[in-house]
Amino acid sequence: MNDAVFELKDVHFSYLGKFPALRGVDINISRGEKIAVIGANGSGKSTLLNLLDGLIFPDKGTIKVFGAELKEDDLNDEDFSKNFRRKVGLVFQNPDVQLFCPTVKEDIVFGPLQLGIGKKEIERRLEELVSR
Repeated sequence: MNDAVFELKDVHFSYLGKFPALRGVDINISRGEKIAVIGANGSGKSTLLNLLDGLIFPDKGTIKVFGAELKEDDLNDEDFSKNFRRKVGLVFQNPDVQLFCPTVKEDIVFGPLQLGIGKKEIERRLEELVSR
């Protein structure tokens, strides 16, 4: 049984095709494994996390998630995207970047909507949360 969650092989990424952020990254992360990514400012930590979350894609190399290669077109597929987003999430370092909806309510219900949870169930959960 393959417990690999992420498998990166020879991953390269540069901004605007000019500013290299990652060069030749190879890493395997297994189910239940905890890792720390440390480094100086500008060393590629956030870029790596954005790649793992499917927010950006490598210039070269491959990223496999749960055994399947992650490609930009995959996230346009509703079923794949829903399954991927149920399993993989990113909490941004700066909360001002993370919150992007005009109201707190919309920010709260955004995640459940993306996971296909019914609107009535979302409203029930929202009311429960607000009452707390």
